Amino acid sequence: MAEASIDREILELYKEISPSTAYIIGFKEYAGKLFIPSRSNIEAALGKVRELRGRAATDLQRKVLDSIETLLIFEEPQPILDDIVGSIFAHLVKEGLNDEHLLSILRLGYSAIEATEERFAGRDIPVGVKALALYRLDSVNEILEAVKKQTRSAEVKLECDRLKERVSRFVGLFSLDGFGKGEFENVSRVFSEKGSALGREGFYQTALSKGFDYHETPEELEKKALRWLDDELPKFRRATERLARLYGCEPVPEKVEEKINSRIKLETKDLVKTTMRIRRAVQRFVNEDVCRINPRYRTRLIETPSYLTGTIPTGAAQFFDTFTRRPFQVFFQTTDPRRDPDRSVPSLLDLLVHEEYGHCVHHSNSATGFVEKLNPVQLLPGVLTAGPISEGLSFNRELEFYEASKRLEGKRRLSKAERGYVAVLEKYGGLKLVNMELEFAVRRWRVVRFLRVIGDVRVNTGKQGLMEFVDWAHGYTGIPRSSVYFQLFPAHEGMFPGYATNYAVCGEEIREIERRIKDEKNRVKFSTYLCSIGFPPRSLYRKMLLEYAKKLG
Repeated sequence: MAEASIDREILELYKEISPSTAYIIGFKEYAGKLFIPSRSNIEAALGKVRELRGRAATDLQRKVLDSIETLLIFEEPQPILDDIVGSIFAHLVKEGLNDEHLLSILRLGYSAIEATEERFAGRDIPVGVKALALYRLDSVNEILEAVKKQTRSAEVKLECDRLKERVSRFVGLFSLDGFGKGEFENVSRVFSEKGSALGREGFYQTALSKGFDYHETPEELEKKALRWLDDELPKFRRATERLARLYGCEPVPEKVEEKINSRIKLETKDLVKTTMRIRRAVQRFVNEDVCRINPRYRTRLIETPSYLTGTIPTGAAQFFDTFTRRPFQVFFQTTDPRRDPDRSVPSLLDLLVHEEYGHCVHHSNSATGFVEKLNPVQLLPGVLTAGPISEGLSFNRELEFYEASKRLEGKRRLSKAERGYVAVLEKYGGLKLVNMELEFAVRRWRVVRFLRVIGDVRVNTGKQGLMEFVDWAHGYTGIPRSSVYFQLFPAHEGMFPGYATNYAVCGEEIREIERRIKDEKNRVKFSTYLCSIGFPPRSLYRKMLLEYAKKLG
């Protein structure tokens, strides 16, 4: 009973310090609310976290509380901008235009900006952190303009203008001459002239160990990632060379990617439509050959709004109504050419698998209790400990899916779901050709995810400057400099130091356990289990997977 009581107290604390997320995951009473990150509010919240930590009865409770504490002590200005944009957007998705709730968020957002500015007054802000704040200015401005166009309320329009002006003054504190809209060419010049320091050297280890439940040191993570990268690069190069021979081009990733993109040239306006065309057949195939999907599964696919592309360069997923009877997900697909959108059918297929049949199925299966009813603390998607789990399994799902698709080439009798999947691919070159291109996309993303770990460590520890790392990564792997940059910096480093590392480390742990399971049906069971047990901290998740794999034999 005491253990359950502490679980409930953690949930209540979480709602108090993350009211906008609490509303998103199903607690209606938190509609229109926003946490004001003033010094006094942060100190009060830290006091509650530490008091609860002293009474925690389980490793799950202790590690989740450590993660919440790490979020609270993170001292950078950009999270409040993300919180404002995310809160407004989530309300629009969940309930449409509700002037009363929007008015409340706008006014609280104004107070939150004032409280944040007070905390940072007089501080010397590192150049890299300034850039992370600047990337978010357009997001705020664009979502406020979107609200103004939709609402008829003069009061809401006035508050939009008021908040827009206040945010502009706040972000003006972090101005960088020549930054523009954060285009790669601009930031390359700015960072080359001014450096790209983040000032996180003293915090990074805490973010890794207490925030994300990593037991490794930064140096150990870098070594792991370099080893994985060196193992993956020959496979990526072989996939590149095979396609280069087929298309008669230079065997370098940029040239091969150009050929893949031009084979079936997709205009920006066609990207989401194409994903929609292949989606139903892919879902049936996944449900049969990769991972079971619960019958209450609900996911909406939408084009990433312009005000979110600064932090979603390619795609993303968001979870809603976790604690209700009707949980659902939104899958964002970015088409903005200023960012790093996917432009070919195999890349769109890989994105679909990662975001929808990784993240979205993970949330839906867990929230609906598809495998078993879960502890409420295990269902909190907004704490740092959730990152390694969902990102890791989604990263590994890409390779699982490619291998399942590849197996169809030698299979004599296909099921109805498999035939449907193969039939869809006939429109885009056929199973074998799409598999060749899909392998290129999967291998490319594996290289990118391993680079993220290396870059995350080097940039956050001050071992290497951001542009120095981008140049090194391009030279080492052939991945275009702009892709390396956008896949590491504005989104992931803006989210939290250490977040970029999440995909590879837990994903490779899952892979290592999965390899022990030889039977195909048992692998599907294992894949279903690992995305149906919520968001436990990494070390506890690994223990659960090892125990389940042992049961499968």
